[in-house]
Amino acid sequence: MGAWEVKGPTTGTCKSWRDIDPDLAESVTKIKAPAGRGIAWEGADIWVYRDRPRNISECLAANVARWPDHEAYVFYPAGQRMTWRDVGEQVDRAAARLQRHFGFKKRDRLCLLTAGCPEYVISYLAVIQLGGIAVPVNLGLTADGLAAQINKVGAKGLVVSPDVWNGKLESIRTSLESVEVVFSTGEDAPSGTLAFSRLMTPGAEPIRPEAVDEWDLCAISFTSGTTGAPKGTMAMHINALGCAQNVVMAAKGLGPDDVNLCMPPLYHNTAVYADFLPALLSGGKCVVMAAFAPLDAIKLIEAERATWAVAAPIMLWMMMNHPEFCNHDCSSLKKIIFGGHAASETFINQLNDQFSPVAIVNAGSVSESTAVGFALPTEDALRKITSCGLATPNTDIAIFDDDGNEVTEPNVIGEVAYRGQQTNAGYWDEPARTAEVFRRDGFVLSGDWAKIDQDGYLWLLDRKKDMVVRGGQNVYCIEVENKLYLHPSVLRAAVVGVPDHVFSERLKAVVVLKPGQSARAEDIREHCGRHLAKYEMPEYIVFSNALPTNPAGKTVKPPLIDFWGDVGEDVKARFDAFCASMPPALLDMPHMKLDGTPVTPREALSDLEQGTERAQRIMDVIVAQGIIALTAPNEARFRK
Repeated sequence: MGAWEVKGPTTGTCKSWRDIDPDLAESVTKIKAPAGRGIAWEGADIWVYRDRPRNISECLAANVARWPDHEAYVFYPAGQRMTWRDVGEQVDRAAARLQRHFGFKKRDRLCLLTAGCPEYVISYLAVIQLGGIAVPVNLGLTADGLAAQINKVGAKGLVVSPDVWNGKLESIRTSLESVEVVFSTGEDAPSGTLAFSRLMTPGAEPIRPEAVDEWDLCAISFTSGTTGAPKGTMAMHINALGCAQNVVMAAKGLGPDDVNLCMPPLYHNTAVYADFLPALLSGGKCVVMAAFAPLDAIKLIEAERATWAVAAPIMLWMMMNHPEFCNHDCSSLKKIIFGGHAASETFINQLNDQFSPVAIVNAGSVSESTAVGFALPTEDALRKITSCGLATPNTDIAIFDDDGNEVTEPNVIGEVAYRGQQTNAGYWDEPARTAEVFRRDGFVLSGDWAKIDQDGYLWLLDRKKDMVVRGGQNVYCIEVENKLYLHPSVLRAAVVGVPDHVFSERLKAVVVLKPGQSARAEDIREHCGRHLAKYEMPEYIVFSNALPTNPAGKTVKPPLIDFWGDVGEDVKARFDAFCASMPPALLDMPHMKLDGTPVTPREALSDLEQGTERAQRIMDVIVAQGIIALTAPNEARFRK
């Protein structure tokens, strides 16, 4: 069934924050999406915040006017610092140069291919000021992956770091047919690029302003990685600012004295919509990390007195479990938002113990609904500890069955969908794929199995899409499988996610070799390294004689999650095969737990070989629940 087929009115049975807080109920109102603006769900009624800026540029102008000398951005590790006056002046210069000298106009696309740095922030805000569209691109992609996204949006220009240009783009420049100009960050522009500093020279005439309202596009974010036809979801100003206001709300208020530590990479939706833009909206300082490292983040919290952050759970986990954590003062960090899926009790309790936060919120959504459509209130963090919470004030959440009917009975599983101020306009230049996901009534289908309990709380359970979330990065299994099939010895391949205490999931490839062919796990990893981004590479490589299939011949994947080769049921042989499937470095990582105590695979293997007292407990767990009982975090979606 296409998403366009709407069967009757839909109410959305998930309780909302507006239902539990009278002030929040007063802060929102319903409006109708306009027609003729390219919005897939035009005419639908949605909740929006009453007091909302008209566009992102209005927020910047307000900050420059009110707090010109307040620090706006700090960039790590380079150390640049910018006040709001600095930002305003540089954005104005860049916008004027882009328009007057390079012909940028409304709806032109500028792709950003650089880590967090001043040029990224200035570029993003400058192209938006012109009514153009910023397109952050995942730097972890291969050259072909980058080209696919640049060509998909028909980018007029690029802003690149020298390493990305020299390492990936220079060799494929001729394939980027729409690109008219490439700006390079840093001091010396590589051949084929112009120095970004050319946009910073003073004296350019002010821009010729074009009308930009909240229904204009401001950004395109890609939902997939390395395929030749990625989906670009189109965010409007109303979406981006609605998400930013949700973050401010969930954090129990943010203001000009608050300091954000932006840990995710700026090409990621979380960083843009849940760190960068809420900091802009509230007028506070944003400390941008070019790349995340746990000790660096710890030191930055202490040095900059960071008060809030939105990050992947693994980032917070790595910080709290770093041996240097207790030697630094992180007490200023009191507003913490994380998530995207159910979190474990252990993680929540550790956050609570280590930071004593005033706001500790599990929040998330899907790219098509910007970033934050649900959030678990701080007051429920322990009471509903593995729930994903309630709809944000400007969101409705509903559950649908396979026929498109709304599921209204509590605790019945269906596909969760979101409607509200964050719902994007659709997919760029993809009407058919838009019709599969964006319903005419304003709901966008997520591809996630979920239920809503008797109290109206949302519980995410699993993904309909064949996708693995590894450390906050979405990896589509079919894309990895397609690359595996390029190996000359591979006959069949299936990729699944193995539950993991550190990354939530790690990728695993089960491979059937062609008759008479041979390959080692190292060969498969080397092959993957040439075709996939690092986060997309399978860490577990398992060889099999065949893959399980259903009567239609489709691979049945659930049995593969805890399959470690054709070794029979002997516990020791199974665990030997499990250890042999992973790279050597993983053997010494404590990514398993036995009765709540971290243990490395090598330690467990030694116990089994020596027949220790702990070995018997390990064997009992494996016999009763499988090896993945040792690797799986305590999250609802991993419980049988």
